[in-house]
Amino acid sequence: MEESSETELADPQMVTPRLIALREALGLGKGEFADSIGLDRSSYSKIEKANKPILPPTAQKIWKLYGVDMNYIYLGRVDTLPAHLSSKITKTLTAQN
Repeated sequence: MEESSETELADPQMVTPRLIALREALGLGKGEFADSIGLDRSSYSKIEKANKPILPPTAQKIWKLYGVDMNYIYLGRVDTLPAHLSSKITKTLTAQN
């Protein structure tokens, strides 16, 4: 499944650190995470490099699989994170800054 870079969404520069923090909190590599959400690895790599946005259908897959909703992905709301991921993600985001 390819992501389209034509859709204007939240700034990929802001979304990228959140996705990386999530992936690391889950203990997954880039390829494993891409596979789990049904995205080809090349497209996911572009998303993590902030070269293309993550589209809502892919964000919805993340929510269904991992319980992490679009409020976190697009808006950075950590209060909506599942308890088992919240502290890991918050720690990673803090270290990134």
